[in-house]
Amino acid sequence: MTNYLSKAPGYPDVVTFDVADGSFAFYTKAQFEKFVNDERNELVDAEQIESDEDLDIDDILALAYGDEMFWDWMPGPVE
Repeated sequence: MTNYLSKAPGYPDVVTFDVADGSFAFYTKAQFEKFVNDERNELVDAEQIESDEDLDIDDILALAYGDEMFWDWMPGPVE
């Protein structure tokens, strides 16, 4: 799937689905990067990973949420 990042402010770039409660969350690219970075910092603080460990988004979310969270780029603007 092609990743079309929205150029208009307020349109989401990323969607997550939480299996545990069936909820969706929508993020701009910057918000999602902050969310993933915050999760990474929590894993470092809990000594589950090293601060210099080279992990991608999938790795970080899998360590933080297991199989209970899925994410993907939005295919285009959602209104």
